[in-house]
Amino acid sequence: MVTSTEFSQIPNTNRWLFLPAEVMVRAIWRTRLRITASTIAFAILGVVVAFVQQPEFQSEARIIPEMNTGASDLFKRLSSMAGFAEVDFSDAEGVDAIRPDLYPTVLQSTPFILFLLKQPITIKGQLKTVGQFLTTGQISWPWKQWRLFDRQDQTHFSGKGPLYLTTQQQELAEEISERVNAKLNTRSGVITITVQMPDAQAAALVAQLAMNYLTQYVRNYRTGKARQDLAFYKQQLTDARKRYQAAQFTMFHYNDNHKAIAMQEATLDRHRMEDELAIARTVYTELSRRFEQAKLNVQERTPIFNVLEPPKVPLKRSSPKRVLTVLLVTGAGFMISILIVWIRQANLAGRFKAMIAEDRVLVAHLI
Repeated sequence: MVTSTEFSQIPNTNRWLFLPAEVMVRAIWRTRLRITASTIAFAILGVVVAFVQQPEFQSEARIIPEMNTGASDLFKRLSSMAGFAEVDFSDAEGVDAIRPDLYPTVLQSTPFILFLLKQPITIKGQLKTVGQFLTTGQISWPWKQWRLFDRQDQTHFSGKGPLYLTTQQQELAEEISERVNAKLNTRSGVITITVQMPDAQAAALVAQLAMNYLTQYVRNYRTGKARQDLAFYKQQLTDARKRYQAAQFTMFHYNDNHKAIAMQEATLDRHRMEDELAIARTVYTELSRRFEQAKLNVQERTPIFNVLEPPKVPLKRSSPKRVLTVLLVTGAGFMISILIVWIRQANLAGRFKAMIAEDRVLVAHLI
C-alpha cells in the first residue's frame, strides 16, 4: 500500500513548462542574431507571398426597387404597431409576389450562376465567357485549373425537372456564389450588389450583368401573369375579329343578293345573320376592352428600379493587403523563433523523458 509520504516524495511535474523571466530574457539576448535572421527570412517570405497572391478587385452597384404605396402603407403601419403584440401582418399585404428582401437570394440561385458563367465579356481585347475567364489565364493553384464547359458536356436548364451539374461545374458555381453577393438595407431599401473578380474590368462587367439579371428577373416575375393574360386576349381578339369580319361579309353578301325578295324564309335567314353579326360584334368589343385593360395591367405591374450607383471599374485592388500580409508573416516568424528558443532553454525533450521515468516509478509504486 502506498502512503501519502511516498507520494509526497515524487517530484511535482506541474511546473515543467515554467521558466523564470530573467532566464528567458538572457536566452533571447544570446540568440538575438539567430532570431533576427529568422525574422528577416520570414519577412522576405511574407513579401514573396504578398506578391504571388492573386489580386482581387471589387465593384459595387446600388439600386432602389419600387416600393408599393397606398394600401401597403397601411399594412406597414399596422405591422409596426402589431409587432409589440407579436402579430404578423406580412401575409396580409398580398401586394407583391416577391418581396424586396428576397431579391438578394436571386443572385445566389443556380440558374443565375449558370447564366452568368455563359455570358461573354471582353477583357484586354479578348472575348471570353465568365467561366473561361475564371478558369484560364489567372494566377491560381494548379488544382483550380479545370475545364468547365466541354463541348460534349453542356448543362441546360429549362426550369423544369432536376438540374444536373458536373463536379467541376459545382465547384465553380460555389466560387461564383462567393464572388457575387447582394444585400438589402432594410431601412433605406437600397440593394447593394458586390462583385469581386481577379480583374478590375471584369468585376465591373459582372456587376452590370448581375444588376441587369436581377432587374429583369423581378420584372418578369411581377408581370408574368399579366403578360400571359395579354397573350391570351390577343389571340382571342384575333379570332373574334376574324369571326366579326366573316359575319359582316356574310350579311352584306346576303343583302346584295336578296334586295327584292320578301319571302318568309329569306326574312328568317336575315334575322339569323343579324344575330350572328351582333354576337360577333359584342364579343369583339368586349375582347378589345379586355385586351386594352391587359396592356394597362402589364404597365402597372412593371416595377421600376432606380440606379443609385452604377458599377465602376475599381482603380485599387481590394485584396490581398500586402502590407498586412508581410506584417503577419514577419510576426509569425518572430514568434516561432522565440518558441524555438524557449523549447531549447526549457529542455523539453529531457523533461519529457523525466516525466516518463516518473510515471514509470509511480506505476511501480502502485503495483
